[in-house]
Amino acid sequence: MATFHEALKHKNRLSPVLLKRAEVMGVGVGYANPKKPTAGASVIVYTHQKIVPSGLNNLKSVASKLGSSVPVRFLSADSFKAHVVKAPKPKMYKVTTFQSRNRPVPGGVSIGKTNPSSTGTAGLIVIKNNQLYILSNNHVLIRDNSSAFSETVQPGPADGGSSGTDRVGRAYQFVPLRPGEVNFQDSSIALPTSNSLLNPRYLRNASGDLITVPGHLLSYPVGLQVFKSGRTTGAVRGTVESNNVDVRVSYGGSLGTLLFRNQTVIVGTSGPVSLPGDSGSVWLRSSDRYAVALNFAGPADGSRSISNPIGVVMASYGVRTAIPAAGGTYTAGKVKGTAPRGDASYVQPLTEQQRKRTRAILVKSHK
Repeated sequence: MATFHEALKHKNRLSPVLLKRAEVMGVGVGYANPKKPTAGASVIVYTHQKIVPSGLNNLKSVASKLGSSVPVRFLSADSFKAHVVKAPKPKMYKVTTFQSRNRPVPGGVSIGKTNPSSTGTAGLIVIKNNQLYILSNNHVLIRDNSSAFSETVQPGPADGGSSGTDRVGRAYQFVPLRPGEVNFQDSSIALPTSNSLLNPRYLRNASGDLITVPGHLLSYPVGLQVFKSGRTTGAVRGTVESNNVDVRVSYGGSLGTLLFRNQTVIVGTSGPVSLPGDSGSVWLRSSDRYAVALNFAGPADGSRSISNPIGVVMASYGVRTAIPAAGGTYTAGKVKGTAPRGDASYVQPLTEQQRKRTRAILVKSHK
C-alpha cells in the first residue's frame, strides 16, 4: 500500500514524461480505490476519452518503466477546457435564479464582461480594507488577458446583461495567464461602483436562499466533500478526486493550451458540476461552508471541475471572504486549514519562486 508522500514523489517523476504525450491531460495524486480509502494512494493520470487500447497500453508501459510500487490509475475524460460562455445569448440554457439579475450581487450568480463578450460566475464576495470585490476568473472578467479597462456586468451578456444598464463595476486586478510557462491560477477581482451593489453572501439554491461563507482554507485533502453554486449547473455537490495536479487546459485563441500545476480535480457526485458559464464559481466545504477552490475548467460533459486551491488565490490579492456585520458594515472571514506536515493528500504550499508567478497586476481604471 502506497502513502500519499510516495505517490506525490512518483507523480513528480511521471508528470514531465506523460504530459508530453497528446493523450494525457493531467497527472495528480488520489486514492488507489476511492471506495476504500484505507487501500492507500495512487498516481492518477487523466487521458483523452477517445484513447485507443493500444495507446493506453503504451502509456502504462511508459509509466511502469519509470519504476515504482505506487499504483497508477488511468481515468478517461473529454478534453479539459476553460468554462466560459462567449456567445451573447445561447439558446441551450434555461434562465434560472443563478442567471437572473441580482441586486445586491451575491456569490454564485451570472457575471461577465461585454467587450469581448464572456459570461461566467461571480464566485465569491471578498474584502480588503473594508472594500468589497467580486472574485472570479481572469477569462471571465479580464479583457484579452491584459490590463485594458473592462466593464463588469451582472448578469453576464449571455443572460441579457448589457453595458451601462447592468454595470456593477469594473475589473480591478488579475493574475496574468502565461502561454508557454507554468500557471498556478486563473483568477481576477472586480471593483464595484459602490459596496452597496454587492451582498457578502452566497446563493445556495434556486429558491434564492443565501448563506454566509465564514472563511477560506489554506489546504484540504483528497476525499473532501464539497458543494458550489454556478451560473449554469446551479447548486451541485462533489468530491476532491485528486490534488497536486499538473494539467493542460485548452483556452483557444491566442492563449491556446496552458499548463497549470498544483491544481485540484473535483468529481461530481451526481450529474455535471462544471459547464460553460460555471467558470469563476467557488467550491465550499460541505461540513462548514469554508471556501475551498476556484473552478475554471472541465471536460465537455461537465463531470469534473478543474479548480485552483483558494488559499493561493486569496493570497495573491490579500483578500478574505466578506461577512455581513452589524449596521450594514462588513468584516473579514477566518483563514484556516494548513496542510498537516508530511501529509501529501493535502494541497501542498507553493515555493517562494512559484508564489512570485502568482502576483496580481492592476487593470486600467478608464478606457
